[in-house]
Amino acid sequence: MKILSVFFLATFFLVSVAQAGWGWDKQKFHSAKSPMVEQTVTSPSYCYDTGFEFSIFMSGYWPESPSNLSNELGGGFALGYFFGHNFGIEGSYALHGGGDAEHVGKMNAVYRFPLGGECCSTIAPYVFGGPGVVSANTSEFMWNLGGGVDVRFESWGCLGVFADFSYNWVDQTLPDFTQIRAGMRFPF
Repeated sequence: MKILSVFFLATFFLVSVAQAGWGWDKQKFHSAKSPMVEQTVTSPSYCYDTGFEFSIFMSGYWPESPSNLSNELGGGFALGYFFGHNFGIEGSYALHGGGDAEHVGKMNAVYRFPLGGECCSTIAPYVFGGPGVVSANTSEFMWNLGGGVDVRFESWGCLGVFADFSYNWVDQTLPDFTQIRAGMRFPF
């Protein structure tokens, strides 16, 4: 419950910061415009450009052995950097209530496909994969592979929401598991 409270407080704070001017063009989106003037969009959107992204998310995991399905909900954060519109890297950490995957850390390569090309997209499916560590009472190495979708809001400075899933292969005693994440992204 404490994790959910921190998640919602952080989300409220970061959305407030985004509205206060984090790349938000108030003149473009909030000025009064005459209905007699034809409205055209002249500047393309670059929501999926080179740079850093900070993400907060809620997460759940489902191990292959259903007898271990307890306290599977949690949350976490991620920091990513994109070298262009498509390819980037992301490190993430998730904390769950208990069970087999209490702590999950990953370092993934990410490839996204902005729909509409490089300049005009606000929706981007993506795939990712890489190594990681999972721990409860013991720490083990793992590999993960997954995909998801990222939706950006131009009027909020390209603030985004995302949802993804990954399948995680654990090396030794802990069971393999599926992880689902959903949250918000803040480019900077």
